[in-house]
Amino acid sequence: MTKTERWLNLIAFLLDHRFPVTREEILSQVSDYKEDWNPGDAKRRESTRRKFERDKSELRELGVSLSMHKVIPPHEDQEVEAYLLRPKDFYLPYLSVHSASGPRSGAPDRPYYLPEVALEADELSVLRRAAERVAQLADTPLGGAARSALRKLSFDLPEAGVGEEERGLVEPTPPTFDKQFAVLRGAVERRHAVRCRYYAIGRDKEAERVIEPYGLMLSWGHWYCVGRSRERAAMRVFRVDRMKDVTLVEGKKRDFAIPKAFRIGDYLNRAPWELSEKKPVVVRVRIAFPQSRWVIGEGLGKVVEAVTADGGAELEFQVRSVDAFVRWLLPLGRQVDVLSPASIRDRLEGTRKELRALYR
Repeated sequence: MTKTERWLNLIAFLLDHRFPVTREEILSQVSDYKEDWNPGDAKRRESTRRKFERDKSELRELGVSLSMHKVIPPHEDQEVEAYLLRPKDFYLPYLSVHSASGPRSGAPDRPYYLPEVALEADELSVLRRAAERVAQLADTPLGGAARSALRKLSFDLPEAGVGEEERGLVEPTPPTFDKQFAVLRGAVERRHAVRCRYYAIGRDKEAERVIEPYGLMLSWGHWYCVGRSRERAAMRVFRVDRMKDVTLVEGKKRDFAIPKAFRIGDYLNRAPWELSEKKPVVVRVRIAFPQSRWVIGEGLGKVVEAVTADGGAELEFQVRSVDAFVRWLLPLGRQVDVLSPASIRDRLEGTRKELRALYR
């Protein structure tokens, strides 16, 4: 029997009793304790006691509160230890939704009295969507807690449509994308240089490039090619969907070698404005609440001042590509204020004016 199974047996046994249960009763009746306790061997009983003490300690760390009492069992003349697990100390509160006729609970048949948390209908929708977003952080404690919260919502309020996945709409790739991607992948595998026409969004200009593709990666919903630009004789990161007419370079200049120090993983955790080999510029930005919570939750930037007057935060960013950073700030609207340097603040304001003029 696993430890988890033993814990579940212990919890179920205690929840089934309204009054404190002596330690001897627990050890003689709960599976995985009783097998070593009942034969009566002193050494095995002592080992079982220690196992029970460890289980109590670990369960308390998980928030399962076993309250200890002193009781005098029948036909005994001295106090012994006894344990009680009260349902209200173990179960989470019941959830309900307010309606025109008052609170409406999703679980009317309650075995015990438990406190209730009443939600408004619009609050439930926001709570569900927020929990689903956090639940996507699969490798973090927050992700596990959010998935647990969604199960709780689904159990108490099954008719509320809890747990439905959100749908994300993405920009379709160009018809030629698959063909060009296949050429790039083959070039990476065989270490062949490629020639293409590349649109540089910062200069708003298309030019021919000869690239030594070191690797391909998917980041922030876009495919990137990381490699050496022969025109610049330096490392560059290229958006694949901005590359046209990708072909293999032929002849003696076709082959290249990848430096031993290169790792595509070094680029994977970078934001788009960090995908450059240029010297970084420190940009300080004030972001209002609630957008600030999202930025911090995504691990973007360094928090300089956690809470400002509007409930937001001030952050610093290491910006290598100013164009990419400004484009990221644009959708945040007036919730964002660039504090320094002035050149990037002016750049953001100028881009906003161009955007307004375009839609006007």
